[in-house]
Amino acid sequence: MATFTVYCHGTGFNSVKGREKGELVAWFHDHTEGGMAQLQGSLVTPGSYMINEGPGHGGSGGIALAQQVNPMTGDAKTDRTWGQRLNPFTSPSFADHAKGNTGGKTKVAPDLKGKLAGAGWDENVLRTVNIIQDLQFEKGLGIDRVNLVGWSRGAVTCIRIAHKMYEVFGDSIECNIFGVDPVAGMDAGLKMIDTQVLQPNVRRYVGILAMHEMRESFKPQDWSRLALDPQNTTAILLPMPGVHSAQVIPSNPVDSAYITRNLACALLRDWGSRISTTPYGHLNTPAEMCEAYGRLVLSLSEHSSYQTKGIGNRAMGLGLRRRDFAKHSKMDTYTRGGKESYWINEHHRACFRAAYGPAYQAIFESTGHGQRSLSEVDPQLSRALVNRPATKASLMAKGLLVDYPAYLIEMGGGRYAKDVAAIAWPDAFPLNA
Repeated sequence: MATFTVYCHGTGFNSVKGREKGELVAWFHDHTEGGMAQLQGSLVTPGSYMINEGPGHGGSGGIALAQQVNPMTGDAKTDRTWGQRLNPFTSPSFADHAKGNTGGKTKVAPDLKGKLAGAGWDENVLRTVNIIQDLQFEKGLGIDRVNLVGWSRGAVTCIRIAHKMYEVFGDSIECNIFGVDPVAGMDAGLKMIDTQVLQPNVRRYVGILAMHEMRESFKPQDWSRLALDPQNTTAILLPMPGVHSAQVIPSNPVDSAYITRNLACALLRDWGSRISTTPYGHLNTPAEMCEAYGRLVLSLSEHSSYQTKGIGNRAMGLGLRRRDFAKHSKMDTYTRGGKESYWINEHHRACFRAAYGPAYQAIFESTGHGQRSLSEVDPQLSRALVNRPATKASLMAKGLLVDYPAYLIEMGGGRYAKDVAAIAWPDAFPLNA
């Protein structure tokens, strides 16, 4: 299949700022092979990927704000002459509309409008579809798969682009989306249908949800806001510790960013994008993923350090409150066993099952009772615990493992009353890069 990849930066970020901050979207477009497709002077330069700069990015690196660029030509927006605009007997012609010469540049607080209302993301949607049409029909590249990667409002832009592609191409072009904490901003995620519906052309959707983001105006597109047909779309949402940026810029906790980026690389490669380098290669096996998740399990008891805090965030976010999906009453919709379980998310559970199958079956699936020696049930895990301190300590912290006088496990000790998540990690998806 001919694959094209679209990278969408979040609010306040562009390719320059993202690169400086070590942010996920910038890292991936900087490590994608095949060259960047660009639109300028009504001409499209072919490539294997393209970049959408985020709304309200402030012009970092001299890059124009998205709403100031004509999505049909790639040039700075223009408008009809003053004479044409003041004449009540004239209106924009078809040619004016086709060229996008009907609005001109935003003159009043364009950057602020981008940050608050997402000004520029409409242009990003139109420009993306325009470029794909040109590559498909004018350049004859025969694109039949488009992968989309985004963070924050950029992740929602991915959903909107796929929605617009369905209007233009139907389901002839397959779309796959990796979206990190998709936040539309204000009430856009409730009122705009193209931020909520995964159309039949979206074959695969993986969303990361920040567990400790608390700003009221940063509500994510979680299962309460997303609609899809499971016959057409395989989707999974993964809660991940940390605030809104913690999964894309390594900070607190760093393992959230490490896991997210390595997993994104695995999925993008599986979907056909050519990523030249493996990020955080120490997570190159399910067992290594389990060790990183083990550190997150241990640190969740100190999660207050991860949460959104401060007067500035409270004002910008219109107040602080725990997200609905991260409450005890909702987490079992996303993760088997909910908040009381051992699992951070369904990817964590799938990694443990792949790495330590016998122990997984005994601890988390068995309906038996009583203790058994781990060395008898799963010799591999028993030997591995010497070099897997976080896996060992996290299992012990949850009361699933005893280490005296020998490693003992409780049969069925990790089997929970609410033991079936609405959606489990898809078997066909890779676990690590």
